[in-house]
Amino acid sequence: MKQKVKNLIKHIRDTRIRNGRIKYWRIVFTQRNRNIASPQTLLTEPERKEINDFYGNYGLSPLSIFHQFYKHCTGIFDVRFIPDDLYYTYIDPFFNDWILARHLDNKTYYHLLFPDVKQPDLLAYRQNGYWLDKTHNLINEDTVIHLIQKDDICFLKQATDSEGGKGVYVLNAQNSKKEISDIFKEIKGDIVIQAALKQSKTLSILNPSSVNTLRLLTLLRKDNSVKLCSTSLRMGINGAKVDNASSGGITVGVNNDGTLKPIAYAASGIKYNCHPTSNINFSKITIPNYSKIVDLVKDQAKKNPHFRLISWDIALNENDEPVLIEANLKYGELEFHQLNNGPIFGEETDYILKEVFGEKDNFLVDDKN
Repeated sequence: MKQKVKNLIKHIRDTRIRNGRIKYWRIVFTQRNRNIASPQTLLTEPERKEINDFYGNYGLSPLSIFHQFYKHCTGIFDVRFIPDDLYYTYIDPFFNDWILARHLDNKTYYHLLFPDVKQPDLLAYRQNGYWLDKTHNLINEDTVIHLIQKDDICFLKQATDSEGGKGVYVLNAQNSKKEISDIFKEIKGDIVIQAALKQSKTLSILNPSSVNTLRLLTLLRKDNSVKLCSTSLRMGINGAKVDNASSGGITVGVNNDGTLKPIAYAASGIKYNCHPTSNINFSKITIPNYSKIVDLVKDQAKKNPHFRLISWDIALNENDEPVLIEANLKYGELEFHQLNNGPIFGEETDYILKEVFGEKDNFLVDDKN
């Protein structure tokens, strides 16, 4: 009886959390559509019917606000665009163990999770209130501050829940001991402190003030193969130190041969034909060692089967070698992938939706819109 009560409480809690996320994404996209409304790109009645028929095969009745957003921004209607509320509340949690991710999705453990992958030079990190140096020996806070102040520039990062550049600070010798100590107090959880990465000249010319990273989304299939769902390049603008779209950056799609696509997007859906700061045409850029980057993330994806849908952030150092910045084991972003590269699962959309939802299981039923 006690276990049944516990299961009921967990179900109520999970349902409340899921409904909260669904509500959030619907509000976000309703507002975006309101800001970009255009009669020329409104969904037609046949398109709305196609959406309902397609997702109805899985017992779903999604709102059309998501397809409306993608059609307006890209000029393309494709029923296979994944609605963001379904992705973030059902698909991502289906493929990833979110409970385990709460513990492992922590940058202070990257040296254990990804020991054979190049990462930014580690200066120090804090776990459970204890400071350790790069050789994993305990040190005190004064030593950490000294390491920061003697470095030209370094990045202090919140080790968990750092989506969208949250909890990232750029520090150097100009920061006082009190300023640094106050940041330590402000961040309640774990922290990593890394030396600044000298990035590839190819990526630096787009926006030299930020480390511009590739976001690659991989899916570990049931047959042990790995699908590269999408790759986008994230870039800062106007002197920004971070490249996150949610922090004002822009993103552009990457073709299979490593060349960039001609159009970039902001999170709001605004298009850019060239980089607004450097005026570089995106299609003139080819990502160095792109096949090596793809091989790296596919290899790592096979080593982490608890997390079948991983969003990888990869930078290139001054020698054009891939460097792991972050591995998002849950809640990886969706919309900029679909803006840049179309439906996230492409030709495998049917197969993947069947795995997640089955057929006509009525996972989610809402008023049609």
